[in-house]
Formats: sequence, C-alpha cells, structure tokens
Amino acid sequence: MVSTRSLNRTLALEKVDILFYQVIEKSGKKMLKPMKIDTQVSIKMIRAILDNTIIPTFYETLSKNLEERGVKPGTRVQLRAKFNASHALVDPVLSGTKILCEVTVE
Repeated sequence: MVSTRSLNRTLALEKVDILFYQVIEKSGKKMLKPMKIDTQVSIKMIRAILDNTIIPTFYETLSKNLEERGVKPGTRVQLRAKFNASHALVDPVLSGTKILCEVTVE
C-alpha cells in the first residue's frame, strides 16, 4: 500500500510546462505574443510562486536567464503554468492554465 505522504511528495516533484508570453501594449490594450521557450519546473516551485513564498532573488535570476536566452532588455514577459490531469490529483486548483507572474527583463 502506498502512503498518501509519499504519493504527495512524488507528485510535488512532477514537472509542469511553463509558457512564456511577451506582453505588448498598444492603444491601452494588452496583447500577448507567445515566445518559443520550452521549460518545465516542479509543482513545488509553482506553488511557491502562486503563494508568494518564493525567494526574493527568484525574479532577478529569471530576468537574467531570459536575457541569456535572447530576450531584449525592457521586454515584459508573462509566465503561465500549463497543468495536466495528473496535477489535479495533487491539488484540484492545479488544473488548466494559470498566470504565475510578469517580469521585466533588465
């Protein structure tokens, strides 16, 4: 028999697809342009971002990493998490696509 605690730990380490969008504002309207960056992170990190318990330097590091991947300084980037059906087993809130944060590349 599998314990619930060990199952939750295993599922918390499961990876989630991260979608990146360039935020463009025109005439007061906000538009999103998909970026071709493929990344996956653990559900643990997603929860930390959503709960705002992530370390403060996370956003600075994210900005630097995006610049290293070719994103121009001054660009605003929105991150979204795309969950699959197995993620809903961990937490029913973790379904569909959720906005994680926006960061400006410096």
